[in-house]
Amino acid sequence: MNEGSLLRRTLVYIGTFVLGSLTFVGVTSLVLVSVAKTVLPPHGADGSASDTAEQAEGEATTGTSKSALGRTSRSKRPRPPSPAEREGAPSAD
Repeated sequence: MNEGSLLRRTLVYIGTFVLGSLTFVGVTSLVLVSVAKTVLPPHGADGSASDTAEQAEGEATTGTSKSALGRTSRSKRPRPPSPAEREGAPSAD
């Protein structure tokens, strides 16, 4: 590996590193997925899993108008009345 120009040796080292990294990530991913498949139950094993999936899907469809625009929904907090609203409101006396 010590023969050739510095550029060629550098490219060989970088290529070896990239291929080794991709191999490591691929093997690790394959192992993790296979372990997860053996540990977790199948997707449609019991009725409760499908019920929760339907509930989650129903909840997801209710907020599509704002989430489609990339905005997250926020909970509404009670706002104190403005001074104009306070003047117009009947007094409790």
